[in-house]
Amino acid sequence: MATNPNEAVAATEQVEVKQAPLIDNGAVIGDKPKAAPIATAPSVATNGTATPTSKAETAPVPSLLVPSEDFDLSNVKSKPPPRKSVAPTFRGWKEVGGWGQDDVLTQEDETVDLLSKTSVVDTYLPPVIYGDWYHNVGYLVVGGLLSWFIGWFRFSVAPLFFVIVVFAILYRSSIKKYRTTLREQVQREFSIKSIETDYETMDWLNNFLEKFWFFLEPSISNIVCEQVNPILASSPAPGFIKALWIDSFSAGTKPPRIDCVKTLQGTNDDVVVMDWGFSFTPNALADASTKQLKNKINQKTIVKASIFGFPFQVAVSDIAGRGIARVRLRMMSSFPHVETINISFLEPPQFDFNSKIVSDAPWIWEVLAIPGLYPFINEMVKKYAGAMFFSPVSFQLNVQQLLSGYAFDSAIGVLAITASSARGLKGFSNIGNTLDPYLTFGFKKEVSARTKAISDTNKPVWNETIYITVNSLSEPLNITVVDYNEFRKDREVGSIQFDLEPLLGEAKQSNLTAPFIRNNKPVGELLFGLQYMPVLQAQKGADGAVAPPPELNTGIARIEIAEGRHLKDGEKAASTYAELYVNGKNILKTGVQKKTNNPGWGASKEEIVDNKAKAKVKVVIKNSHDKVIGTIQQSLSELIDATQTESNWHPLARGGEVRIAAAWKPVDLVYATGSGGYTPPIGAVRVSIERGEDLRNLEALGTVDPYARLLVNGFERARTVAADSTTNPTWNEIHYVTVSSSNQRLTIEVMDVERTQADRTLGSFDVRLSDIITKNEKGQYAEYVDKNKRTGRLIHKKGPKGVVTYSLSFYPILPVMTIEDLKEEAEEKAAAKKETDEKAAKEAAEKTAANGTKAEEAVKKVDESVAPDHKTEEDVEEDVDSNTSSKLKLSLEELVGYNSGIFIYEIFDGSLSKDDVYLQAFFDNHGYHDFVSQHIKSKKANIGTTGDVVIKELGFSKASFRIVKKKGDNRAETPIAEYNVPTLQLLKETYGKPSKIKLSGAGEAAFTIQCQWIPLIYQNGIPPADSITNTGILTINVLRAENLPAADRNGKSDPYVELYLNTDKESFFKSKKIKKTLDPTWNETTTVQIINKHDSFIKLVCNDWDMGPEKDDLLGIGKIPLKDVSAKEPFEVTLPLVGETGGNAGNVYLSLSFKPEFLLNVRKGSTTINPLGAVGAVGNVGLDAGKGVVKGVGSVGKGIGGAFKKGLNIGSKS
Repeated sequence: MATNPNEAVAATEQVEVKQAPLIDNGAVIGDKPKAAPIATAPSVATNGTATPTSKAETAPVPSLLVPSEDFDLSNVKSKPPPRKSVAPTFRGWKEVGGWGQDDVLTQEDETVDLLSKTSVVDTYLPPVIYGDWYHNVGYLVVGGLLSWFIGWFRFSVAPLFFVIVVFAILYRSSIKKYRTTLREQVQREFSIKSIETDYETMDWLNNFLEKFWFFLEPSISNIVCEQVNPILASSPAPGFIKALWIDSFSAGTKPPRIDCVKTLQGTNDDVVVMDWGFSFTPNALADASTKQLKNKINQKTIVKASIFGFPFQVAVSDIAGRGIARVRLRMMSSFPHVETINISFLEPPQFDFNSKIVSDAPWIWEVLAIPGLYPFINEMVKKYAGAMFFSPVSFQLNVQQLLSGYAFDSAIGVLAITASSARGLKGFSNIGNTLDPYLTFGFKKEVSARTKAISDTNKPVWNETIYITVNSLSEPLNITVVDYNEFRKDREVGSIQFDLEPLLGEAKQSNLTAPFIRNNKPVGELLFGLQYMPVLQAQKGADGAVAPPPELNTGIARIEIAEGRHLKDGEKAASTYAELYVNGKNILKTGVQKKTNNPGWGASKEEIVDNKAKAKVKVVIKNSHDKVIGTIQQSLSELIDATQTESNWHPLARGGEVRIAAAWKPVDLVYATGSGGYTPPIGAVRVSIERGEDLRNLEALGTVDPYARLLVNGFERARTVAADSTTNPTWNEIHYVTVSSSNQRLTIEVMDVERTQADRTLGSFDVRLSDIITKNEKGQYAEYVDKNKRTGRLIHKKGPKGVVTYSLSFYPILPVMTIEDLKEEAEEKAAAKKETDEKAAKEAAEKTAANGTKAEEAVKKVDESVAPDHKTEEDVEEDVDSNTSSKLKLSLEELVGYNSGIFIYEIFDGSLSKDDVYLQAFFDNHGYHDFVSQHIKSKKANIGTTGDVVIKELGFSKASFRIVKKKGDNRAETPIAEYNVPTLQLLKETYGKPSKIKLSGAGEAAFTIQCQWIPLIYQNGIPPADSITNTGILTINVLRAENLPAADRNGKSDPYVELYLNTDKESFFKSKKIKKTLDPTWNETTTVQIINKHDSFIKLVCNDWDMGPEKDDLLGIGKIPLKDVSAKEPFEVTLPLVGETGGNAGNVYLSLSFKPEFLLNVRKGSTTINPLGAVGAVGNVGLDAGKGVVKGVGSVGKGIGGAFKKGLNIGSKS
């Protein structure tokens, strides 16, 4: 049955993305232009024919007046409007072919084409005179000769007309028969069974594509146009190109084919290798009817540009190609289960296409008809693509890295190359030539690093370790030995091409040997070693949940200098370039952008950084005469934070801005002294997470168990407990997270607990910290407290669903000098004293030296040891841009006078009695670790990590360090070794001086630790819900009741009471029943754990006991707020009861006492979601209770916990 193309799947409906109005009547208000409306699809006429979108609706009218780039921008306060995106005219095969409702192919239309229709001439012509290739050639030759004779004998044009008509009819009839014959031969080949091969067919997939392609292609074409056109509009094209867009696009009605596939045997268990034969063939339209031409469309792309206001286009159509590719998949256990994909063409692919410029009309000359152009294109493809794709070289895609959002060409790891020595090097036998060898390392022609040169030897010993970034392990490492020459160009002696693929299986390989090759002959041997350290990737689940990598201080920084705007260099437009420095080292110099105040450099560089916290980045903008226009200097952490919040534009002191983007990829560098870095905080953000509503339910049976977690720049800092089986959880938890910049990104994500696999995400949203972190008029960070609750809508890959209610506060630190600041101050004083002494020595030498030569020699001798005291223009600019703030220098005694602050701990190294363990740190009553180390695989561990935690009351705080076997063990699990100490005592013992702590238990361990304290400033004291007196044991003595209502016929009642905490559905206490009385006396006592006294209450329910299955009668209900319960001594409470009808129901007398203490909200081997069960778990605090428990505080070193341990049910009755 014929396919009805009208049933094609409609393209995904696009909606306009609403953004803040940034451009208003040509005046730019912000940094970004207003989002262009999504182009509407071309309209369809009443007869069903697709008509192109009106140009008035799509293409912008080019301006007749274009401002010069030399225009004075001194008074311009906004940037010029960017190039607008243009909507395409035709999208999909229906619009390109002009298909209408009347063009639906019937069964007869598909079986009848021009070859099937015979003419009168075909009926009467003898078969022997037409229908073969030589007949066609004969007609052309004879027709040409007759035309020549007519012209030779100077006949009129009339005979020529008859010659053209006759031979055109004969040629048409002959070629029709010839094509019919070819079609029969092809059908004959299809009917013959081919000889067996080890390739398998993919007919099932090809048949599916052929049937589904009609419906899929319009959506694909629409997506391509909508995605590519905005990119083309924002591309750094020259200014004279006013518009650039895809005007027409169709992938055709014939889909690509998989001709054959073969899976290779004998590979590793985690590797799959397949050979794929593919082809892309356009439709044969030479004999198609008019109706068939509208239903059989070939590939076609038309790219248009407006150059100086004049239209220009390039059309590419009828694309054909075939080839065979080898695909290698390396599998992994986590999602997406494919780590890398290697693609290699076993032979150069064959391809062809038609291309026309200016217009795609039939009479326009085809570009590839130019002699020699098509072979030239093929040779260029082999030259440039062959080095990346053609066997044995392969192109590698790191799927995990791409899903993590890294750039396509970014590094995947660091390679440590230990160059030991070489022997038997054969140099060149030139007269007077000695061999001074050094090594260079890199990929292809790029040199990434080099060793030192060893003088006059063919057996050099380097013993150097070089570190370089690696973009792909499929590219061999190029090791070249070069002969150093002081007065002439260095000369290559030989090279090694070393395959890095085996490093995936064995990351460290020592004592490797390989020969240097020159002219296909060995010219020496190298002894070296390799160690590959991959980038630690975030693990992304199938549902979109991201498990971030460990936050390390070592890794690879990718810095991009994208563009500038409004740069100033005198009166004329500037010709500028940029230089990039990392820790004083020049790693990048861009090209010069000539005569423009809005240059687009688009240059990026990756650098290995072994201390991100202390790394400094400087970008210097210079003109073509090397004069400094401006300098930007920031820490690497600040640049990364600014990129996270898209605050990429950085101002220059003399006017103008530069857009800089920075990305960080953690790598566990084995040579670094400590991989866990720390950036001093500017304060702490207090996040009160109240509840979630209408969450997404991912369970097929049952309901999700949701918890919320806080992430800063993608790294988990804290999390709530999980609520049991609900889509409307109440958490009421308070968490503190430290922040080092207002540009950091805070993410609130709701997860679903999974017991047998990774937790699933229910959605997340970001919070702009720059809205709450501000400075006052003195330039100091100011306290901020939300007055009202906030709501955030959860965004999931399936769409937005669910709302989280929360509130934020920010408390700044007291700016005090840290231990690092004190060390730097001491070093600066020592350097200043040394400089002063050297100057004094120089002056003394000048005074005491004799005149003449002795004085000159003395001064010269001193000058050689004293650096010149002058500053370059760049140094002056750096001083102008640098921003230093004064800090208080406080002693330890002065610091501990502040009871609230950030406790910073740095763990250096340790020795253990057992290996294959983890080090955990807990503070206060936190049931889940505030810090967990990386896997400790040996008994001698180099931890090198710094973390922090917010301590509200230092005098009551306690610290616990534990050695455990499982990374996710909670505090109730039995550790291998443990060390418990008051936090204040630990601070005094280790402040400014690394000291050892000893852990004891079933095993032993000792770690070197150093701590420091940065006070937090609360203008009105710590919130009541954060105090230690807010958590503890509440003792309730139910004494008696008076004047209870009568519920029985005898005018009495059989009363008993039940006690509930907050909104719990189950009571934690039930008294005995007292029969036949309205004034009962119980005198019973119970205790309950209170996590948040300030926002909790006790609900008392008094019932009348009835015998039998009927429900007991309600006598009255009362609530006791615990906010004012004293922690000093017991006191009695008279609680009035409210009856079922709202009237007075008597009084109940109770005695309450509260004992503050830290409560542990987890237990060993717990399987219940809410850790405190019916006695007041955080998840059980009701909406009326307001804020919840102060449970967990994030730290820099905090990792991802294991399966969530659940529930206790505590409460006793006496």
